[in-house]
Amino acid sequence: MKSIYVRAKQQLNNCIQLSSKECKDNHSHAYEIATIADSRLSSRAASTTLDLSNDFNVMSYDTSQKRFRYDKLRGRWSLAVDFYFACTSHAFGSVVFSELPVYVLLFGGVYSICSYLIGMLLYAIPIFGIQTFLGQFSSSGIISVFRVAPIFKGIGYSILFHNLATLSYYAVLASIPLIYAANSLHTVIPWMSCDNAWNSVNCSTHSYYDEEDEEQYPHATVEFFRAIIRSADSGTKDLWISWPMLCGVLAVWLLVIFIVLKKITFIGKFLRCLGLIMMTTFGAIFVHLLIHVEFSWDSFISYMEPTVNNSKATIMAGVRAAILMPTWVLGPGWGTILTLASHNSFRRNSEKLIYWISGTHMLMTFMALICGRIALDHFEDHVGLFHYHVEEEHNMQFLYLCFAYLFGSFTSLPNFWSFLFFSMLFMAELSAVIIQMMTVLTAIFDEYESARSRKPLITILMITTLLLTSAYFCTKQGFAYLHLLPDIVTLTHLTLSILLLTITTWIYGRERFQCDLQFMLGKTITNFKIFLLRFVTPAFLVISIFQVLYLLQKEDPPSLLMIIIQSLVYIIAPIYMVYKVCRTTGSLRDRLKQCFAPHDWHPVDADNRRFYEEIMGTSEMLVILDREHRQPT
Repeated sequence: MKSIYVRAKQQLNNCIQLSSKECKDNHSHAYEIATIADSRLSSRAASTTLDLSNDFNVMSYDTSQKRFRYDKLRGRWSLAVDFYFACTSHAFGSVVFSELPVYVLLFGGVYSICSYLIGMLLYAIPIFGIQTFLGQFSSSGIISVFRVAPIFKGIGYSILFHNLATLSYYAVLASIPLIYAANSLHTVIPWMSCDNAWNSVNCSTHSYYDEEDEEQYPHATVEFFRAIIRSADSGTKDLWISWPMLCGVLAVWLLVIFIVLKKITFIGKFLRCLGLIMMTTFGAIFVHLLIHVEFSWDSFISYMEPTVNNSKATIMAGVRAAILMPTWVLGPGWGTILTLASHNSFRRNSEKLIYWISGTHMLMTFMALICGRIALDHFEDHVGLFHYHVEEEHNMQFLYLCFAYLFGSFTSLPNFWSFLFFSMLFMAELSAVIIQMMTVLTAIFDEYESARSRKPLITILMITTLLLTSAYFCTKQGFAYLHLLPDIVTLTHLTLSILLLTITTWIYGRERFQCDLQFMLGKTITNFKIFLLRFVTPAFLVISIFQVLYLLQKEDPPSLLMIIIQSLVYIIAPIYMVYKVCRTTGSLRDRLKQCFAPHDWHPVDADNRRFYEEIMGTSEMLVILDREHRQPT
């Protein structure tokens, strides 16, 4: 039997299509249905988690808090698939092809694959779903979305600062594949030759090695990479800038300015085109690579077997995979999924898109694991033992040595395949920078109405500032710190995710959260999914935080700059909470009640908002009533 909510929603949909008089009659009928539900279940209303957010009839309109004003010019995706392609662009980034997943596969084998799938189920998919719900329901960015619990709006400012810090170095990661793609167009690929200005006297292009040798001459691939990051010359000062990287960063930011100043429909089409190109390119590269190395079923089985017999190392590798790898689904910054979902139409069935996006990420990651293992074996077999003969400085070195040598050594069209691969990486990193920049700008313009009229000026000034800060990471010293950033960013991701779960499923309340989802999607959300969000996922995240802290203490200590930046991320939220309580009038209990109660939390569309406010008094009962109707009489 159809639920009370579905019947009422049908009346509302019919109401929109009828004349004004008929609209009034049908609208009243929809209201009567909700009223009947209220009278039938008023005696069975369950209490929510926190008493100060339990009153469904209080919308906080009469408080001293500033009203939220929706930006009607922010726009929506022109097609539903724009959200899909924007979210899947992270599946082709540099981190997916870095050393981390390859060595996890080496140490953990099939166990790491299993732990990765567990991490996707218990971490990535639930957090992805929470962000999608908050963004789509509120049609607002990472600051204004905390109208759901205004006292926590400081978390939005922490996220904003975190994304700005991430953007300051992420453009550098986008510039390096651009440099490699441009150099792939040369007749002779530079990293496969010793006839360049940066090559040393001992440069070698050897295609074999002797394990008994104490020293190997530096390979041309290694020298090209060291020339880019200015680590080839021991006399190079730490703060000297790598001009190729700086030029690449400048090109990246110029492209970003051109894109983010456009309307969301154009940005969606642009990301859709990049997504299609990346998927097609990676599919062609993957198939060609399997044919080139004559990949067989026996090879696949050997890749799934751990190469280390130490059970502890195997378990640790699998745990690290479960923690770090699923984070890629959420993007390099935080709140990017929330921002992208805020451009969905309110009635979009985003639950299906979540599973499609997660499935795409898992498939691309698995294919990247196979490619990375092939590249590592090829490099070790023809150049040298990776850790023994090559002094490693950061986790990106694997990508730009092993893959560069692999495609450069192809007997047919090496320039073409090198260009395709590094162009794909560049497009993925460019998409990541654009999406992060969208997240920052959307948060500012949604929260501050006065800034909307000066959007071009603010955008240009902000990107210019980020360009100047990115210059530090184009130096030898700045680039050396990049190997610490993935773990630090992951720790911030995990912490913010726990806070988000606590706010939505505990403080805001399970019943309200569940009914909001039902109102938006038009279907009942099972209690099992809510249980997963409230208990299982937080427990997994707590374990993950301790694991990341353990991994961080084994690495080199982070720089003072990194410590200061991350400390600010965690300090901003508590400071805002104190500020919010002090600015509110009344007794301490009244202040807390106002600060915790939802403020202007409703759909921005007028019709959806009106109907949502009418059923607020019975929204927690709709789930109960729908469950009653499903039971046999």
